[in-house]
Parts: sequence; C-alpha cells; structure tokens
Amino acid sequence: MCKIEILDSGIIDDRDSAFPLTVQLGNDELLCSFGVGGGALITGQTEYARSKDGGSTWQPAGVILEKDHEHGRANFLKLTSNATANIIYAYGAWITDEVDHQFGQRPTTAVLCRSTDQGQSWSPAVDIPFPVECPLEVSHGLLVLQSGRLLAPAAALSGKDTLGERVYLAVSDDDGQTWQYTIVFEDAVGLNGRRGFFEHKFVELAPDIVMGVCWTVTLGDYVDQQNSYVISRDGGHTFGPITSTEIQGQTMTPISLGDDRLLVLYNKRHGEQEIRMCLVTWTDQIWTVHHESTMYNAESFYKRDSTVESGIDELDDFAFGYPTAIKLNDGTFLATHWCHEHGNCVIRWTRLKVIW
Repeated sequence: MCKIEILDSGIIDDRDSAFPLTVQLGNDELLCSFGVGGGALITGQTEYARSKDGGSTWQPAGVILEKDHEHGRANFLKLTSNATANIIYAYGAWITDEVDHQFGQRPTTAVLCRSTDQGQSWSPAVDIPFPVECPLEVSHGLLVLQSGRLLAPAAALSGKDTLGERVYLAVSDDDGQTWQYTIVFEDAVGLNGRRGFFEHKFVELAPDIVMGVCWTVTLGDYVDQQNSYVISRDGGHTFGPITSTEIQGQTMTPISLGDDRLLVLYNKRHGEQEIRMCLVTWTDQIWTVHHESTMYNAESFYKRDSTVESGIDELDDFAFGYPTAIKLNDGTFLATHWCHEHGNCVIRWTRLKVIW
C-alpha cells in the first residue's frame, strides 16, 4: 500500500507573493524564491527567504533582482542549485508591469542570475535569447543535469489564438556562455484541434533521462485537456512523442522517487478547487496512478460560466497555484505553492511523507 501523509504546513511570505521555488543548500538550510508584489499578476521583484531548520521557520533573506522602475519592468525568477559547482541559479523573466494586458500580451525577456556564495549575493541579470519575436512564458527554474548541462525552458506566446503553441529548451554545455535551442512541445496537427502547452516543468529522472510535463489546452478557446508529458534519453537534445498523463489538471510538477516512480503535484481548478498529490509509475507510453489525495483545499467550487469564451479569461479567478516540491535530507518532501488567504496572496509550505 502506498500513501502520502501531510506532516505540517505554514507560511513563508505574506506580502502579496507568488510563484515560489525552493532549493536545498547543505545540512538543513533552504532558500525559497518568489515574486513580491501583485500576487500572480507579477508587478514587483524577486525576493527570497532562508530556512536553517529544514523549512519549519523562515526569515527574509533579501532581493535577487530588483524591479526596474525606470523602464516599468517587474520580474519573477526561480531557483535551481548545482551543488557540485557551488552555484545557485535564478532563472525567470523581465515582464512589463502593466497588468491591464491580457495573458500573452505583456512583453517578456528571459534572464538568468547566479550566486556563488550560498545566496548571500547575486550577479546582474543576463538575457537568454530565444529564437522567437514574441512574449514568452518562463514558468519554471533552470534544470541542471548531472552532466552539468543547463536546460532553460520557455513557451512562445505568439498570438491570441496560438498561446503556448510551442515550448523551447535553451541548452548550454558551457554554463550559459552559449545556447542552442530545441522544440520540446509542439502539436503538428492542423489548426482545428491543435493544442497549446503552458507552465512546463522538467526533471532529470536518471543520467540524461529528462521528463517534461505541461498543462495542455486546445488553442483558441483554451479549454483544459489531459496534461501531457515527453521523455528525452539524450540529455534534452531530442524528445519522444507527446503523451497524455490521463490526468485532467493544470500546472503539474513531477518529482523523481527513483526508478520509475514519481511524486506528482497538480492544480485541480474545475469543480472542487484543490492541489492534488499523486504517486505514479511511468513508461515512455503511459502513466499509472497508484495513489491520489488532496494536499491543499481552496474550499471553493468553480464551474465555467456560459459567458466565458476562453480559458484565458478565467485566469484572474484562480486563487492558488504553482505547486512544487523537493526532497529533504531526512527523506520527507517540502512542497510550496501560492494561495489567497484572508484577502492576501501568500507563499505556503507543506511537509509530506511518502510511504511506498
């Protein structure tokens, strides 16, 4: 029998913050990055908190990248660590702070900062160019493979009816000095029924075996489909066919448990609004769910109104999101997500125990 137990939960930050991502440094020390200002609308800057007791308590640690007030640009960066090279990367984007634009219309530039002193200081932001002339969705941190290769994902938001039509990986074998590009998610079917791909997440399951997952929608009306995944067996140079997870969700994060097992967190935003947690085994062709339960209950119910023409119009109605998790030294998992509580957008942590 397998199951997931919730051991404890608490708040990391409550200053209208969103999109957290946590890394483990050494011993029980953790860093968590998040955008501060505007909640999920992103109108501020990237800050971070530090925990020295495995995530039970947190203290503000400072700013990774300040808001560019002169040019009206906010930012949101997410952390990844390379323990072998003693580098912490913060990957994300500059984005205009004008929130009256609809999703996909706010100009963005992918950027990378880094720290070589355990997060005490951060380098200036360096642009990562992508081979598209359109806004980008940069929705997850850099992935550092065991080989040292860097994978930086971004989705093209190329037009009103083609948001997320293509997800790119920028690939670097020289620590970000130069980049090559590959397309990971793209639906080659004709325009009717084509799919778009949002909020991509990538994880290395074994040396050079990389899984990517995406929240999947139909282009144009942006109706949710079953989440999709792809597998690479050459370190992210090429990927196999797009396959359904058979899970109807939105943002999804896989965390490797070794061999063919995964801990999976995802948003369930239609019907009872929850963050769900699953235990899954996978092959290149199929996911099998062995356990599923609720990690966070938003205590609300959502059903699309008949007047809503596009899933994009629903985004401002959602009150939680972006669940991710890391494995701690004691074998438990620390999950983080953003949510609205008592009229404010906060960063919440949850400690999980996987029994499998």
